[in-house]
This record gives sequence, C-alpha cells and structure tokens, in this order.
Amino acid sequence: MPQMMPMLWTIIYLFSLLVLGLLIFMLYFMKLYFLNKTLNKSPIQVTIWNWKW
Repeated sequence: MPQMMPMLWTIIYLFSLLVLGLLIFMLYFMKLYFLNKTLNKSPIQVTIWNWKW
C-alpha cells in the first residue's frame, strides 16, 4: 500500500493542474465573451472589465 502513495499524489497533482488550467481558460474565455458582448453597449463597462483584469 505505501508503494501506491507517490503515484496517487502524482495523479492528484496532475489533476489539480488540469483543473486550474481549465479554470483560467474559462475565465479568459468569459472575459473575451463579455468584452465582445458589451463592446457595442457601453464603453464604461468595457473600461471596468479591462481595469479589473
């Protein structure tokens, strides 16, 4: 059983890296999507989005 622990930790580490990458990608995609959606509505919102990121 102790022989399995390093492999388990490696799997958990890789999985957490994958989830983190997916979250960053989703946030970036949402930012682009909302920027494109609000671009022709109000420049103030776009400025706030650019300032926030």
